[in-house]
Amino acid sequence: MAVTLDGWKGLSMGMFTAVSILGAGVAVVMKERAKQVYVTSGVLFSAGVLLAGGFVHLLNDSSIEADSSLTLLPSPFALRSNDQFRELSYDDFPWAFAISGLTIALLVGLELALERVIDDRMNHSKPEEKTLTEVEASGQEDQRTNECNGEDEDHKVQDLELQLDNAVGKEEHHDHAHVVDKENPLASILLTIALSIHSIIEGIGVGATGDVGTITSEFIAILVHKCFTAFALGNQLISSGYWTSKRKYFYISIGLFIGVSLLGIGIGWAIASADSSITEAVFVGITAGSFIFVAALEIIPEEARIVKQERLNIPLVVFSFIAGYILMAMLAIWV
Repeated sequence: MAVTLDGWKGLSMGMFTAVSILGAGVAVVMKERAKQVYVTSGVLFSAGVLLAGGFVHLLNDSSIEADSSLTLLPSPFALRSNDQFRELSYDDFPWAFAISGLTIALLVGLELALERVIDDRMNHSKPEEKTLTEVEASGQEDQRTNECNGEDEDHKVQDLELQLDNAVGKEEHHDHAHVVDKENPLASILLTIALSIHSIIEGIGVGATGDVGTITSEFIAILVHKCFTAFALGNQLISSGYWTSKRKYFYISIGLFIGVSLLGIGIGWAIASADSSITEAVFVGITAGSFIFVAALEIIPEEARIVKQERLNIPLVVFSFIAGYILMAMLAIWV
């Protein structure tokens, strides 16, 4: 029995939630990170899936839908007396590509703005702490003072060693527990919001889709990507100390990431009930743009930096990326 359009949307809500929880859960279990080469290979596989989903599936579907819908509208020059103007119509313009490109441009601007806000919040809330060098200098000054006062030499050495031990302890504690600003968790929540924006756009695209073949492509691409995205989000929160301290913010971040995706599907579903093929074409184009943006401008540059920095196995990661693209592109044969 074939799955209906509404069935795909309901399935999307359940499966997207499940894989998001799974990805975050795996990050918690794997507190000691797995080999980076396998993590990077998996993430790049999802990037290949997203690129093929955007270019091969969704842009094509949006373009076809736009062409069939916009030709029904009157030409903007239809009231002119000159016949050559009447030949111009809305479908002469590549709407799907324009909408997709505009989505990418807007997401770039939004990303830059969020990064600026995050940096400002982090710099404003960063605590000032004594460094090891400052403590050493303080110890040397105390030593000179003690010499002038004629205190016992053994007592001076012991006192200096105690200060250095305390400083090392503070440095280690800072690295593992104070990376998160416990008094101002908003900066880390903003990181989650940046990722959630893409999630809600993807959800709206799925909910607004009115074609079973299109939603199948979206479902597979988002399902693969969301699992790795949830893992990356969970891993980042754990690395920042949100699992060992202020754990409620870990759950808030993961819950927000999942919730906005469900909200997006619900909004898109409501929009689709209006039975507007133009609206569907617009949102499919937006989803295509978000796929391409996430893959080309977020995942690939970051993973390329990691490959270079960690000197990972290049054939393996490249193979994973190409395999993700080819497998997703081949899906167009059946859907």
